[in-house]
Amino acid sequence: MFSRDLRKLNLGCGLDKRHGYLNVDINSAHDPDVTSDVLKLDFLQKKFYEEIIAHDVLEHLPRTSTRRVLLHWASLLQLGGKLSLRVPSVLSIAKALNDPNNQTLELQELWIQNLFGTQAYSGDFHFTTFTELILRSYLSQTGFQVTKFEIQDGWIFDVLSIKINEVTATEIDDFSELLEKVSSDEEFIGNCYAVILNRTPDLEGLNFYANQLKTNVMTRDQVIFVFKSSNERKRKDLSEQRT
Repeated sequence: MFSRDLRKLNLGCGLDKRHGYLNVDINSAHDPDVTSDVLKLDFLQKKFYEEIIAHDVLEHLPRTSTRRVLLHWASLLQLGGKLSLRVPSVLSIAKALNDPNNQTLELQELWIQNLFGTQAYSGDFHFTTFTELILRSYLSQTGFQVTKFEIQDGWIFDVLSIKINEVTATEIDDFSELLEKVSSDEEFIGNCYAVILNRTPDLEGLNFYANQLKTNVMTRDQVIFVFKSSNERKRKDLSEQRT
């Protein structure tokens, strides 16, 4: 049983377990205080924690979930709470790969490993990477203000931010949770209509998008993008703003 008095979280701690923090990791072999997916921390108290450390974590999570996980972590922090991140910088790695001093097989392999993870065991794969513009934008959208943004070791963003706003998922048009909820294409499309457009699907639309998915013309990510960008969605947002 973990202590509920600790007000600091060390998420995706791996072997970097810290005193005074609740150390959380999905891999029980790392012997964390709590074994859990860092995307599923609803059992923790909301707006309670003073600090969250998530070093070398975001790149291990699906690219489409980045804003959602930042919002999830923000929900655990008090206003004024700190979020410390370390993530790879894709442009710094590209620069290193092109550096004349790194033109050996061993060094090129090392930089590729930095980009994609060691892949030595389950979970040690990188699903995404970052630029400064992307990371700053996602933090701002999810209620954070960046107070430090530096490059560490020539390729890692070392970022500190403060929670300054309470933000909801609908405010940032993040519907990535739809990608994880269902098994069939028809269910997925029905949920897109319900969540994004707030209505039941019409038969013509349901059949159209189901066929697009089944024939691999579109991916589920692309369907969500089309729904978010539709004139119907824009009219719905405008109507809500007026009320």
